[in-house]
Amino acid sequence: MDNYKKYLKSKNLKNSTIKNYLWHVRQFLHWLNNKKATASELKNYFKYLLKKYQKINTINLRLKIINNYLHFIHQQFQFDLLSDHNLELKILDNEILNQFLENPLKKNSHLALRDKALLELLYHSGLKVGRLIEVKKQQVDDIRQELFLSKNNSIYLSPHVWMHLKKYLDSRHDDIDYLFINFDRSNKSKNKSLSVRSVERIISQYSKNIKPAVNINPQILRNTLAYQLKSTGAQSEHIKAALHFQTRAGAKNYLKKI
Repeated sequence: MDNYKKYLKSKNLKNSTIKNYLWHVRQFLHWLNNKKATASELKNYFKYLLKKYQKINTINLRLKIINNYLHFIHQQFQFDLLSDHNLELKILDNEILNQFLENPLKKNSHLALRDKALLELLYHSGLKVGRLIEVKKQQVDDIRQELFLSKNNSIYLSPHVWMHLKKYLDSRHDDIDYLFINFDRSNKSKNKSLSVRSVERIISQYSKNIKPAVNINPQILRNTLAYQLKSTGAQSEHIKAALHFQTRAGAKNYLKKI
């Protein structure tokens, strides 16, 4: 816990926030009772929270904190937050979505190739930003035109998405493992993986170029993909697979809002 505490301090969080995080993580570890944080155990913990607490905000607070801790210990599993059915999801229509995805093509640069591949893959893969930025080049299968996330989990890339990803990869002449890297010469993170915040800025940049301007974020892209899938008859199991939900409950809860 000492290392995790140092990690939280490095994020410049308030002392009260750090204490809150540490308390919830200790409660989580107490629940684990010395068992490993496997996907199976984490799903059981999710069910435990659903039974113990009634308010969505109460459950989501715990899930957010545990997600932070799981990221710290390099555990790929991330909980899907519950949604309030009374909140309206923002979804892009086809015209706005196409404008957004085509915006990088207005530039002729190395960055534009990266951004086009990034936006296409982010939207069509259904991956969350935090997971996509951790993908490495060796996870791309040139023959099958697939993206391998794990031994038994791969994503087929459509010819359109593959074309733009291939153009970007062919333009790369470096030995960096990560699929999407930072090219900013003034940034200390040059030639390292993009951060979540960097991707959010890229999305914001291209959303401002739409006329009229539209505020777009990663969640809105996920909402739009889910809506497109539901419109073609996709059920909760398909949504769960396409958007990489960890639990059926999370997928069903999300699908009801779309």
